[in-house]
Amino acid sequence: MTDKARQYFTAEELAKGRAYARGRYLLHGVQMALTLGFLGLLILSPLSARILDLSASVAGGRVWLTIGVFGLLLALLYDAITFPVNLYGSLLREHAFGLSSQTFAAWAWDYTKGALISAVILLPLLMLLYAFIRWDPVRWYLPTWVIIMLMMSLIAELSPILLDPLFHTFRPVQDQGLVERLRALTDRAGLTVGPILEIDASQKTKKTNAYFAGLGRSRRIVLYDTLLAASTPEEVELVVAHELGHWKRHHIWKGMAISAASTLAALWLIARLLTAAADSGRFGFTHPADPMTLPYLLLIVFVLNILTTPIHVAISRSFEREADLESLRLSANPRAFIAAEVKLARSNLADIEPPHAMVWLLYTHPPVLERIAVAEAFQVRQGQ
Repeated sequence: MTDKARQYFTAEELAKGRAYARGRYLLHGVQMALTLGFLGLLILSPLSARILDLSASVAGGRVWLTIGVFGLLLALLYDAITFPVNLYGSLLREHAFGLSSQTFAAWAWDYTKGALISAVILLPLLMLLYAFIRWDPVRWYLPTWVIIMLMMSLIAELSPILLDPLFHTFRPVQDQGLVERLRALTDRAGLTVGPILEIDASQKTKKTNAYFAGLGRSRRIVLYDTLLAASTPEEVELVVAHELGHWKRHHIWKGMAISAASTLAALWLIARLLTAAADSGRFGFTHPADPMTLPYLLLIVFVLNILTTPIHVAISRSFEREADLESLRLSANPRAFIAAEVKLARSNLADIEPPHAMVWLLYTHPPVLERIAVAEAFQVRQGQ
């Protein structure tokens, strides 16, 4: 335990956060191994062909419906394989560490709703993808990219209105003094936001958080009720100032631009690889639109995700550092910033001193001690 960690955290807090984080790292590895094993089973065994035959039978030979049924059956099989890990990681283990307040029934209902929403969104997209491949086996990635970008924008706009209420109850923040304080903060930031809402996070978790949601007219500030219960107005203001910092630095739009570019590049590469595999005739299909290409497509996506995740999380960490600096400038209250970071780390069981490799591979946010150091440097510059 370093002197810096000892300044803000106890040895017990460090040990508990480390144990919680190490388990998460392990579960992440198990999930990846299961995914790779599942895709390998589909590609190297007759299982994929048998599921495709069943799909064609259910679809009555209709090509467009066959790919939808095939995708659904593969998703159901994958969910069955990974369900124990999901149950343990997102419910049982959270209870073991005192972080969850959710019953199994409530968790299972949320899990089911999430699966249904994913199916409603992804299965039509999958059928449209293969329709585009049949239409133009070479340049199908262009219309697919356009559809994906439109869907992402639509989901970002409508999710706070249509999807989020399926999982949580929202209400306006009741503390009018806090609301006025946060409105003054948004005015200083030169930003216009919609309602400032409180979410009933305590029904599911004991963690604390706040976030901005939506685009355009659906933009709003959302505060966990656990955050409101555990924090002073100054600390809540700092957390919200951080989110405002993302908007001031245009991180939402920059993130969407990066996502658009990386998605287009990934689709182009997938198109080239599927065409090369089909032309070779060595993989059990001779045309990119053959539904048998789906396991290979999923494997390519899986590998690309592993390779690009360190890049995406590094960009995310840089955005978070910029937002931290903006929050300090907006609030001019580094002491409250440090207090808020310490409370967030404690309530969320953060890994206080994470391994550098894990930060590089997985962390979307800088470690808490790094963020505190930024506030301390700001404090020195301000002479506080």
